[in-house]
Amino acid sequence: MICNPLLKNCLQSEDPTAYTNNVIQGIFSLFFIVGVVYFIWHFIMAGYHFISNEGDPKRIEVAKNELTFSIVGLAVIFSVFAALKFIGAVFGIQGLDALQITWPTL
Repeated sequence: MICNPLLKNCLQSEDPTAYTNNVIQGIFSLFFIVGVVYFIWHFIMAGYHFISNEGDPKRIEVAKNELTFSIVGLAVIFSVFAALKFIGAVFGIQGLDALQITWPTL
């Protein structure tokens, strides 16, 4: 039996593959949540910089770059998800094939 006491419900499993799949899912979910929060923060800050630029072309350029980079970052996160799903489907890796985006619940 595999049991990680630090994880909720101890993730008890007789099957090491199922345990590994749960760990991969947990790591990706954490990566996804952090990435989305980072995107939201920079999206809001880019809007603030647009509002407070006082007509300075350099500050407008900084705000545009921040907005562009935040959107590109979000696209990279979804691209990684799609690439992992594709690799799982092509090579038949169960953990990657069943990968899902899950939102945290309280």
